[in-house]
Amino acid sequence: MWRRNDKKPLARTGPWHSAEYEVLDRSTWLKKNACIYFVAGDDEIIRYTGISRNGIKDRWREAPAIDPESGNRLSKNELHHSQCWPHIEREYKNRPHSSFEIRTMSGTQLASVLKHLGPPLSGLLVLEDDHEGLVSAVERWLCNNKSELLVSWNVAMTK
Repeated sequence: MWRRNDKKPLARTGPWHSAEYEVLDRSTWLKKNACIYFVAGDDEIIRYTGISRNGIKDRWREAPAIDPESGNRLSKNELHHSQCWPHIEREYKNRPHSSFEIRTMSGTQLASVLKHLGPPLSGLLVLEDDHEGLVSAVERWLCNNKSELLVSWNVAMTK
């Protein structure tokens, strides 16, 4: 268990379970560009979508970790996302062997996918040259069409 090194005792500080994770594409992880990302469970249901103007690493941070009892700094940083982590913890409590995968697409990659999908999402291609606008519009569309099987963890920008 660990907690974030926030001065105020906020809900987002933890304590949290540590994540076991692997960055599969280091260049994508480090790239600073507009992107959309998706969190899926091991059942392949997309639970959350989000965007970043500055790349995936800006939203899925490797945060300095503190021992919740002693307050001492732990030897390694921990992966954290403040909106998703409470949901991950809840699912992990109910299903201790559950796992999650985070995937990301740049604005350019997203435009290519939308061309193949067709309407209604391909209508957002009017923003194809505005990568930040495109990822934002797709995130908004997904949130407006959320269900138990699509972005159920998203709260902001929903109907």
